[in-house]
Parts: sequence; structure tokens; C-alpha cells
Amino acid sequence: MRLDLRELNLGSDSAERDINLGLAEYFYENVTYQKFLSGRKTILVGNRGTGKSAIFKYIAATETRKGHLVLELSPEEYSYELLSDHLSSEEDGFWRKQSAYSVAWQYLLYTLIFKKIAQTKRGLLLGPTKNIYDYASSHQLFQQNSSIIILVDYLKRIEQVKTGTYAGGLRSQDLQALYSLEEIKTLLPSLQAVLNNTKIKILIDELDKGWDNSEDAKFFLAGLFQATQKLNLISPNLRVYISIRQELFDNIPQIYEDAQKIREDVEVIRWGRNELLELIGRRIVHSFPQAARLDAPKLWQSVFVAQMQSSCTETLDYIIDRTQLRPRELLQFCKLCAEHIEYSLAGRRIDEGAIAAAEEYYSEQKTRDLASEYRFQYPHLLDVFEIFRGKRSHYDKEDLDYLLLATVCGEYDVELASGWILDMDYLELKQILWKIGFLKAWVPRRTNRRTSLSGAYLGHYEVPTINLENIERFRIHPACTSFLHLKDMSV
Repeated sequence: MRLDLRELNLGSDSAERDINLGLAEYFYENVTYQKFLSGRKTILVGNRGTGKSAIFKYIAATETRKGHLVLELSPEEYSYELLSDHLSSEEDGFWRKQSAYSVAWQYLLYTLIFKKIAQTKRGLLLGPTKNIYDYASSHQLFQQNSSIIILVDYLKRIEQVKTGTYAGGLRSQDLQALYSLEEIKTLLPSLQAVLNNTKIKILIDELDKGWDNSEDAKFFLAGLFQATQKLNLISPNLRVYISIRQELFDNIPQIYEDAQKIREDVEVIRWGRNELLELIGRRIVHSFPQAARLDAPKLWQSVFVAQMQSSCTETLDYIIDRTQLRPRELLQFCKLCAEHIEYSLAGRRIDEGAIAAAEEYYSEQKTRDLASEYRFQYPHLLDVFEIFRGKRSHYDKEDLDYLLLATVCGEYDVELASGWILDMDYLELKQILWKIGFLKAWVPRRTNRRTSLSGAYLGHYEVPTINLENIERFRIHPACTSFLHLKDMSV
């Protein structure tokens, strides 16, 4: 089937932009989505670009169509800078911030639920619904727009009691009332009654927007996790969902301490080759409905030639190998390929010429995105990547260790990254480059549900549990090869 690729539209990289432009039509309902739709999982963990927001946006649209109540907390609702500016530190305030954040989050979520019920059920102001409406009206919830202000105000009330000049008994009573959510308690039976006939889903997404790695930012997230666990026990018809980046989930001690309590609620989103192919195939069909009868491999070959002539590698494998198995990266590369179709010699299909032209742009984008993704843990990673510029793409263990040792000893100028690089153990640096996906390791044999290989270079996102010291061969991730002008010299 010959298609006019000028009409190819693979959609937006952003779920927020795409939900009204086609996502609802070509969304891929993978296993992770099914677990969340059923309520079996409530915490979605994944790296940037793995489709967390797409899942949440699709759930919101689906549940709204069913007539269920849906609340979405968007990135604009969070302001980590506001938290730090208005609250005393835990040490200065002599107060346990995580508990305070947990109860403040509960208060916020309850008020948002009450406001939503009151707004949508005004025609049914009887019994439990009337109780909730009266509360929302008397507490002026209809006039409150900013969730972060509600949260901060409640935290300030706790802080003022904790640090204020109250008499002992009065202070204890006021503090107990705040921590026990006394003003909310009387409405819980009414909420339970409403939930008997009403489903409510709260979706809290993109918690990394504006992230500043501050004390308050960490307690903000840890408190949210605790609050979510408590609200999800109220009724099967009330579910609070959280989406969080893998990096934040793994590196906030306050969350890690509660990991055992929430483990059964956590789903880590991962993609394999076939799932990514299915995803891109659905988007091709959205542009070309006449191709709907084709399966995913044939849909790919209706847009791309089958193989790269120079390496006899399948074009799908070549492009996927330059991602970290994230849908956003695959979409970015494929869209760049379509934009460079004039470089193709294959007529109406994207060939090696177009892919090579697109890769020049994609490689720089991906390398910079990788540095940006981990900017709080490892600032100025681009300066570290630069030590590899113009060198080889492949290394044996000894050569790589020598290069990293020279780096941490100051023989290479890592400029702004020197603050955390110099005097670091070179093995620790290797571990960091491996975990962020910049390094891939040669694994002689690997068999799982996604791959069955006699040997391959695999990334941390594919095989996270190997001992690097047992690995004899490494390569820089292919996504970075073009931008860093690496020489393809296999060892």
C-alpha cells in the first residue's frame, strides 16, 4: 500500500495537547492501563516519556464519558517554591513535616471531593448530598480556586499551633483537632453514602513540574503518598491515583521508608519492542484509515523501508535502539524522519537517508534531554558527556575504567560538573552513567518476556539488576553517538 507521507500525523508528544486531538482514538490500552482502570494499582512510576500522562488523561476521559466524577490536579496546581517561602524548616519549626503534609493533603483532597460533589449534584440536594453542599457553601469552597493555597493554609495553621505561644492544654486541643481533621469527620458518613452510588477518581500527575529538590518538596510528595493510602481505604468507589517519575520515587528517602506499605499499589511502566510497534501502528492508522486492515509490522513497512542498507538492520530496531524504550522518544524520532522525507531515495517511504538526516537532530535533543532529566541529582551532566566527544562508541572494561578514573582525578575538565565529579570513585561514576542510560553493557545471554538474545548491549532500563564489575564490554547509548561524534569502533 502506497501512502502519501505528507499526510502522516503521529500526534503530539504531550498527552495534554493530544487528548483532544486524537489520543482517545489511537490510545494503546496496554496492561498497565488495564491495572489502573480497574483500580488494582494506584501509583504509576516511570521515567520521562513512558506514557504516564497519556494513561491518566485517557482514564480521565473514559471515566467522564461514563458519568463518573473525575478530578485532575494539573502541574499548575503545584508550587514547590511557594512551600519553601511560606513554611519554616522542620528543624526551625520543631514539627514533623511529613505528618503535617499528610494531614494537609487529606484535608485538601476531601475539600476537592466535597466541592466536586456539591457542584455536580445540585439537583439532588437531599440527605448526604445536602450535608456536603452545605459544608461546601459555608466554607466558601466554590470561591477557592488554588489547591496549593488550600494546602499551604492548612500547613500554616498546624505550624502556628506548633510554634505559637499557646497554653499547653489549648495547644494540644487545637493540634489534635487539626491532625484528626475534626471539621471533616462529621461529613465522612455523608461521603460514604454518596460513594455507594457514585464513583470518584482523582488523578494527580506530573509532580516533577517545578521540582526543586527542597525539604518541603520531598515532604510534599511523601505526605501525598500517605494521604492517598488513607483515602483509598474509604470505599472501592473512591480512588486517588498518583503518577511520579522513577527518579523521584527512587531518591526521596521519605517515600522509600514507606515502600513496603505501598508496594502492592505500585506499577512501574515499561515498554517492549512489540508494544512500541503497536503504539506507532495505531497512530499510522489514525492518519491513514485505509490501512486499518494491516497488522503492526506491515503498517510500519508502509511508512518505513524494511532495512538499513548499510547495516542490514531492520529500520524499526535501528530507531528503537536509539531510545530508552519510551514512547515519546520513538514518536520524536519518527516525526523527525517524516519531516526529512526529502532525503529519502525510496519514493514514498522513509529510508536510510531520511533516518540519518533526522538522527542528527534527534541525537542532540536526546542527549540534552538525558542531562536535563537528572539535573537535580547530577547537575551539568552535559559537561560529563563531553569527555567522550570524538572518542569511541565502544569500550572494553579496562579502557572505560581508565577514562573514568582520569575524569574523577581531574585530568579531564568537566567544568560545572566538577563539584560532584572530582574525588568521586570512578566505579561510582560508572554506576551513575549506567543507571541514567548513557552506558549500555554487553550481556552475553539474556532471556525474558521481551527479549531472547544470544548477546546484546542492554541498558539499565532493560536489565537493571546486573553487576557491572562482571561486564567486560560497554558502549555509549546509540542515541548520543551522532551528537558526540563517536567513532563506531566495536571492541
